[in-house]
Amino acid sequence: MLDVRKLVLLREVQARGSIAAAAESLNYTRSAVSQQLSALEAETGTELLDRRSNRAGLTSAGRLLVDHTEHILAGLETAESDLLAATGRVRGELRVGVPFHEGPALLIPALTRVRDLHPALRITLQGLPVGGCREAVRLGQVDLALAMGYDEVPEPPMPGLYEEPVAADRVRLAVGPGGAADESASRPPDRLAAYADRAWALDPDSGLGRLTVHACAAAGFVPDIVARTSDLQATLGLVSLGWGVSLVPDLVPDRPGYPVRRIILDGPGLMRRVSLVVRGGAVSNPAVSAVLAEVRRQSDASLRLP
Repeated sequence: MLDVRKLVLLREVQARGSIAAAAESLNYTRSAVSQQLSALEAETGTELLDRRSNRAGLTSAGRLLVDHTEHILAGLETAESDLLAATGRVRGELRVGVPFHEGPALLIPALTRVRDLHPALRITLQGLPVGGCREAVRLGQVDLALAMGYDEVPEPPMPGLYEEPVAADRVRLAVGPGGAADESASRPPDRLAAYADRAWALDPDSGLGRLTVHACAAAGFVPDIVARTSDLQATLGLVSLGWGVSLVPDLVPDRPGYPVRRIILDGPGLMRRVSLVVRGGAVSNPAVSAVLAEVRRQSDASLRLP
C-alpha cells in the first residue's frame, strides 16, 4: 500500500518545482526528501521524477500519481472532518489566510463572532498575497482563505477546492487628484480609451493586471506599464503622485495622505469576485462549517433592506 506521506512529498515537488524547494517548505532536508521519493519509486516500480535537469520535474506517471493524491487526501480529510462533526464540538485551531490590505474588512466580523460563539476554537491569521491564496489552501498551509477572481480573465480551476461567494467588488479607474487625461477638462473622462497615452502602474502577471491588459485591449490599446507592482497600496501612492493610472477594486481602501479620484468607466462594469476558499474535504469540519455559516449569515444580512 502506498505511503500517504511520500505522496504528499511528491505533490510538494510538483507544486514547488524542485526537491530543494519542497524540502524547505516542509522543513525537511533535501536528502531526506530525495530518499523518500526514491523509496516511492521503488515501491511503485515506476520513475516518477524527471532528473535530467537541476529542477526536478515529474514524469507523466508522477503527474498521474499526484492527481490521485489529491483525491486520496480529500477523502482522508473528509473522514477526519466527519469524525470531528460527530462530536458536535467546535474546537482546535483554524488557520485563515487573509490579504491584509483589504481582507479584514470582509472577514474579521464573521471570524470574531465565530470566536465569541466557540471559545474552544483558536483562530489564527496569516497574511497572504492575493494571488497565492488558492495555492496556500490546496497545499494545506492554511485551512481557508479569501481569494479573488475576475470573470473576464478566469483562472484555471484547482482540484479539490470549494469556493463560497462572499462579495462582488466593482473595479474603477484610479487617477491622480488632477485626474483628467486632458488636464483642461473639468472632470476626468469615463472612457478607458481616453487613457491610452497615459502611463500605467500594474502587475501584468496578477489577476487584476490581466484584467487591465484585457480591458485596455478591448479599448484598442496596450497599456504603457511604468511601474510593476501587485501591492495596491503602493499603486495608489504612485497614482496619487501622478506617476500613472491604474484599475483598482472598490474594496481596496484609500491610502492615507495620498488622494486619488476613482472613476466609473463607461460600458460593461468590471467586477472582482471575492470568495472564501477551503479544501473540499474540510467543508464538514465543524470549525470551517461555523465560519462558512457566519459568512453566509452576514452576507444575507447585508443584502436586506433596512
